[in-house]
Parts: sequence; structure tokens; C-alpha cells
Amino acid sequence: MTAARWFAWSPNRHTALALSAGAVSIALSLLLVPLAGRPVWAAWVRDVGQIVLVGVALPVWFVLRNGASAAEFGFHGRRWRPFLAINLALAVALLLLLMRVHPVPADFAWNSDNLWRAGYVAMALVFELVFFYGFLRTLFERAFGVVPGIVLAAGFYALHHAGFQPEFSKLFWVGVLYATTMRLGHSVLLIFPFFLGVGGIYDVLLQSKVVAPIAYPEWRTILLALVLTGAAAWYARRSTAARRPARAAAGRSSLW
Repeated sequence: MTAARWFAWSPNRHTALALSAGAVSIALSLLLVPLAGRPVWAAWVRDVGQIVLVGVALPVWFVLRNGASAAEFGFHGRRWRPFLAINLALAVALLLLLMRVHPVPADFAWNSDNLWRAGYVAMALVFELVFFYGFLRTLFERAFGVVPGIVLAAGFYALHHAGFQPEFSKLFWVGVLYATTMRLGHSVLLIFPFFLGVGGIYDVLLQSKVVAPIAYPEWRTILLALVLTGAAAWYARRSTAARRPARAAAGRSSLW
């Protein structure tokens, strides 16, 4: 990486899209505050608006619309063995640190309620991985450089918790940690599923004192899992179909 890439200045319409999408995500989170007593409406805003439409559908549409690839945003399988090994090692180290600073309460149990809450957090972590660490960070880096890209992504990550976990200072540094780790190898496999999973689940279930209760975690986890799986399958199908004409053209040209 050259020194010039640490900081840059080349914003464009994609940068405006990233800033707008981040702002919408924050606005939807703030909308959860007046909906605190209406869990069904809050679930629609959080799950459908923030997670599915803004957080997943928009990045997938952007990649397909611009003829990009998921690999450009860190979603690839290159060097997956060492990256997953590092991912696991970081997760174990983080777990030991969290258990030392915030020991597991004696009355905590992995009952069905906590398992479903953990499942919902895991689905939300997929959204954070795609939207903040993949989509926003990459577009901000292209416009402003590596360091501002990480800082901006971490800032939007922290602020998008405004409506359900307002711990901005702590979450900003958490965002910097994960975004930096992912950027070092430009691969989501450096943080997901282990490193990011341990941090997110431990924080929501055991560490944070201000996180809002998760209503209906069973149905929300199942529905989000189905939607996210469907989005991944749809992207794979569309991207494969988009590559076929190029491969066919390359095959025809090779005949000459």
C-alpha cells in the first residue's frame, strides 16, 4: 500500500450514495425511540427498513448495477484457511478478555430465550458486516483513503445504534477495531463469523447495560435468516448470469 492511499480526495456520486445510505440507517434507528412501546412497528423499521432494505438489498443492488464483484468489498474465499485461523484466534483472545473484564453472571444460562436472542444478534451482525465493513468502508476508502474510510465507517456504525444501544464512544472504537482488522487482509473472513460474533453476542447478552430488549427474537431470527439466505442466492444467480455473456464472448474471440 502506498502512502498516497492512506488519505485521498476523489468523492463522486457513489460517495454521496454511501453518505446518504448511512444517514438513512441512522434515521431509521432514531425512529425506534418513539416506537419503543410498539415492538411490532419497531421490528418492521429495524428488520425490514434498516437491515434488509438499506443494509443488504442496497449493497447487493449496487454491486450488480455497477458490474462490480463482491470480492471488491472483501467478500471472497482467497486465503480462507489462514484468515479463518486468525479470525478464530482473535475471537478466543477477545472472549478471554471480555470474561475477565465482564465475567459471566452466575445466573446466566444458555436457555431457549438467550439462544434466540443470540441468533437474532448473529443475523444483525451479517447486516453490519455487509453494510458498514464491506459497503460503506470500501466506498469511503475509494473517495477519501484508507484511514478516513475506516473512521467514517466506524462513525456510521456507532451512530446507527442510536435507537437501541446508545453507547457511541465504545461502539466507535469497536467499529475501528473490526474495520481495521478486515482491511488488513481485505477479507471478511478475518472478522466473520468468530471475531465479530464473539464481540457482538457477548456485548448484547452479557456486557451492555443499555441495549434495548429484543422482542420476538424467534420469528425475527428465522425470517431474517430466510431473507439473508435468499438475498445471497439471488446475488449468486444474478452475478453468474451476468458473467456468462463475457465468458461466451471470450470463448468466441479465442476461436479466432
